[in-house]
Amino acid sequence: MFTKRQREIVEHAYKTTKFYKKLENKLEWDNIKGMEDFPFTCKDNLVLQNEEFISDCYVAHYIQQKLINSHTSGSTGKCANVIWSVQDCRKSLLPLWLKRKKYYNVNPHDKYCYFFTTRNSGKKDIEEEKFEYALGFCKSNLNENKLVEIWNKMRTFEPIWMNLQPSMAILLCNVIKKYNLKNISTLKYIELTGEMLFPETKYFIQSTMNVRVANQYGCMEMNSIAYECPKGSLHCMEENVIVEVVDKHGQLVPDGKEGEIVVSTLNNFAMPLIRYKLGDVGRIINKKCACGNRARILELTSGRNNDWIKDMNGNLINPYIFVRCVENVNKMHEHAILQFQIIQFSYSDFLVKLVISHDLDENVICNCFIDNLWQDSLFYLNVQFDICSKLIPDKGTGKLQWFISKI
Repeated sequence: MFTKRQREIVEHAYKTTKFYKKLENKLEWDNIKGMEDFPFTCKDNLVLQNEEFISDCYVAHYIQQKLINSHTSGSTGKCANVIWSVQDCRKSLLPLWLKRKKYYNVNPHDKYCYFFTTRNSGKKDIEEEKFEYALGFCKSNLNENKLVEIWNKMRTFEPIWMNLQPSMAILLCNVIKKYNLKNISTLKYIELTGEMLFPETKYFIQSTMNVRVANQYGCMEMNSIAYECPKGSLHCMEENVIVEVVDKHGQLVPDGKEGEIVVSTLNNFAMPLIRYKLGDVGRIINKKCACGNRARILELTSGRNNDWIKDMNGNLINPYIFVRCVENVNKMHEHAILQFQIIQFSYSDFLVKLVISHDLDENVICNCFIDNLWQDSLFYLNVQFDICSKLIPDKGTGKLQWFISKI
């Protein structure tokens, strides 16, 4: 069924963006019955034809820098600019905040903690950033001593909740257990996002920190896609996105069958992405949830799950230090790195594959990458660069695994 709201955003995309205008002459609007009648969009399109996705209605505001302009995290190995109007972004996030309040009694002005990957300026990482309601810590150069220090600073800050990737939460839990650190008395909720969340991981974090834990599945391009209720179901955020699951031929699969997740925005009129392939795999579960939410339930079966870097002392290091490098390079040289993949062959030998913009000096970008790799325990690295025209996703999963450990 093609709803009025779906038609509004789709027609806006096809009438006002250069990318979709080129596809419009292939459509027969009178015969459109649902979202399945429109072609797919993928991350490669957004990376390589980025500005073609900006609506004509917002170009002036884009030029005047009146829009929210951010980069995707690069966790899929591809980096793209994402544009939102302030009004649309707030509208997009409202359903998530309403559910945070309803399910976990978390409010927008409750204090929270998080980890970040980028630095703001200069040649040195900013170790932390503090605001009235938020306290963030840099992911680089994390070791046990620093994590203990961070935990103690969090205790002093007295957050109500945290927004973390599962791998970062695990690192905190490990030092809490090892050093018998005191829990944060004010902390009542942790939201996990950005990586696959396994039941064992959720239980470990929940029991170690003695808090409620929920999974939030989303991306910069869409904001929240699905959110976990207190009964453990990951409900689609149907006020914000349209979620579909398709097979390898692009056909919709029946509920319960696994396929590739495809999403369309309902709120981002500045950069309206229609039938956007995320590269994640999952299925729709057709069952009623005891929480009372009637939105469909999404079960993720494959997502952004990564290996760990292993150093010469046997330590495990979060590979997001490389994501930080890419984000920093893209801040210094606008949208320089389009794709990346890092392979660790030994404790000291790494291969960094980069797809960069054609008009940039390869040596400058490679040197900038090295300059932004601030991890004291990896000072001995031997990094080889391979500048590629494109990177090919894994044939089995259809995804580009951005970090691979061969150890």
